[in-house]
Amino acid sequence: MIPKGDHISRFDHNIFEEVVKNLIKRKLKNESALMAETTSTEYTPCPIFVVANSVTNADAPPVLFRSYDRKGQSAAECYIWQATRATSAAPSFFKPMRIEIPKPGRFYIDGGLRYNNPSKLVLDEARHIWPTVKRFCLVSIGTGRQQTIEFVNINESPSSMEQDSGRLARAIPGTKLFRTIGNSTRGMLQLKRIAEASVRMSTSSEPVHQELYKLAHSGFDNSLRYHRFNVEKGMDSIGLEEWKANERLAQLTDDYMREGEAEKKRDDCVKDLVNPGPVECK
Repeated sequence: MIPKGDHISRFDHNIFEEVVKNLIKRKLKNESALMAETTSTEYTPCPIFVVANSVTNADAPPVLFRSYDRKGQSAAECYIWQATRATSAAPSFFKPMRIEIPKPGRFYIDGGLRYNNPSKLVLDEARHIWPTVKRFCLVSIGTGRQQTIEFVNINESPSSMEQDSGRLARAIPGTKLFRTIGNSTRGMLQLKRIAEASVRMSTSSEPVHQELYKLAHSGFDNSLRYHRFNVEKGMDSIGLEEWKANERLAQLTDDYMREGEAEKKRDDCVKDLVNPGPVECK
């Protein structure tokens, strides 16, 4: 059950929807274009999907809104703007998105909570679309390295924790009891820190990257060429809501790409993309 009203969201989803619809109308001449693409005799559309999570069953497999059919799965029959809203419905930023198809319909939130790095999903989809192909090249573009995730700050002194606890207790009306039970307020602060760390863990892209890197460089499996670009410094201080930070994002990215290691990674990636070699089939 989703609460009514927009008071639970920080931004107006209606404005976001209008912007997306106008963009789709400008590009495709139809704001109600479907995710499911029709095969054209002139060209073969690039297979595309976006990721979302079900609101009512958070630990279920991810929901992929596909533009293509594959064995066992059909292309999404919803509108492109609906899939865009669903995959952008980050909790507290935009309200969940309800899509009626397939019936009886359900609510979706942003797939970034569990699949902020969808690279493994991409590889799995590619293997289903081209089941006879033996070698794949995967290029992953990150949104910046996160800071270290801490459940407990080991450098924090007991006295500073007690001061924070006191400030918290004084900020809560009618909590005279908390002022005399320091352990309770310290526990509340630790719970807050654990909650914040849990969110950061659920949105971290690094574990998937490490898994794919090991797969591509294990020496036992030559089926994957893997390239990852992820700005190392500065991005973690830019929040999801800072949509005006384009100039800063561009500068951090430019600085990263001019570093020697990034240049080498770029050249290796270009080499694989421009000269991929013959397609190997099973």
